[in-house]
Amino acid sequence: MEDKSKRLSVYLPEKAKTELEQMAADTGLSMTQLVVMATHGLLANYKTAGNAIFSELVSPRQQAYPLADNAKAVRATASTLENYYGARAHEYERIYYRDDPNYQQELTILAASLKEQSRDRNVLEIACGTGYWTAIISETADHIVGVDIRPEVIEIAREKGMPKDKVRFIEWDAYQIEEIEGRFDLGIANFWFSHIPKNKIEDFLTGLHNKLTTGSRVFMADNVYVEGRGGQLIRRDHSEDTYKLRELSDGSQHEVLKNYYSYEELRDIFEPVSEELNIFMGQSFWYVSYTVK
Repeated sequence: MEDKSKRLSVYLPEKAKTELEQMAADTGLSMTQLVVMATHGLLANYKTAGNAIFSELVSPRQQAYPLADNAKAVRATASTLENYYGARAHEYERIYYRDDPNYQQELTILAASLKEQSRDRNVLEIACGTGYWTAIISETADHIVGVDIRPEVIEIAREKGMPKDKVRFIEWDAYQIEEIEGRFDLGIANFWFSHIPKNKIEDFLTGLHNKLTTGSRVFMADNVYVEGRGGQLIRRDHSEDTYKLRELSDGSQHEVLKNYYSYEELRDIFEPVSEELNIFMGQSFWYVSYTVK
């Protein structure tokens, strides 16, 4: 039987959201009614004209790929991100030593909450990177499997000397975690959520939740947007994702996908799939923790 409960998450650029709100005010229709009407119109036009209706809407970068093969564009974005973190491996942890009292205080809050969440848990850590957070939770967790797609960061994590009978690192794709052996009762993804294309969030959460046992917990932390910090923010018309232009110590520049979220947006994403949802929103970081439904 078809699952009619499947939720479609739609993220609108601020300009589109503002214009839609104005249209709702002008017409007296709700934003939901307008979106439904627009969707019906889109489907009717597509049935008549096919892919041609999108030719003037997609960004120049997207136009480099046939619309029937947009998976190539997704893979290109993922490859750029992977290459960036591979090149950044040996300087990644510098971000945690920023000379900012508030920044350091919030890091302490994250670490304390994460250690408590991990106590006596069998943990699956997504995008573990250089093992910075793995080392912290290894003090309280029962067992940890840390996964990351870049061998450079995995090598650094392994060199930290965490007990091999307790901590295991493997090279793995965060979008294929259903193939990892074992079941877990805590899923962690720190500073990874902002790199997920918004149209892949639901798939990622489904994959993660499927690897967790009934009553498991999830903990995710990431950055709050601070103007001028971490490179130039790039927005594109007709794109729900944002990007950051970053420069490494060797002078190389990298444009990486980086999305930022408000408290309300995090609530809208996680409330439908969670129980006992807790959202912390600081000046530098946010975190969510919840029980999987």
